[in-house]
Amino acid sequence: MHCAVGGFVIAGGIGSLIHLKFSSIIIGIYELLAGAVILALEVVSPTEQQKALVHSYASFLHSFVGRGVFYILLGVLMLDNYLLVQICGGAVALVGIIYVALHFVHLFEAPSTMQAPSSDPEAQPVWQAPTE
Repeated sequence: MHCAVGGFVIAGGIGSLIHLKFSSIIIGIYELLAGAVILALEVVSPTEQQKALVHSYASFLHSFVGRGVFYILLGVLMLDNYLLVQICGGAVALVGIIYVALHFVHLFEAPSTMQAPSSDPEAQPVWQAPTE
């Protein structure tokens, strides 16, 4: 499922770049980078070091609600230009809504690519600053 979302996000990014407005180009670059990160995390099984890096800078990807809100944001950003891009954006946003619902329903365990690293005691979520 994540690979399909990554593909849709990349397709939306390419569609946004084609629109040739400054805001569409910036959004297209953001979507291309986000799609590449989503695919990279799913195609290759991440090592503990890569999981720690993701946990340090994007810990929201380790929960259903965080990943769901991220997918909803990406999907909404794609609802601006062409019909094909709007379809991709709708599909990504729908997956995001499903992930937010899965956070509250607890039907499935999180896949291994969504598990937080177990060996890095220094890693902390982005929203928790050190107390010192």
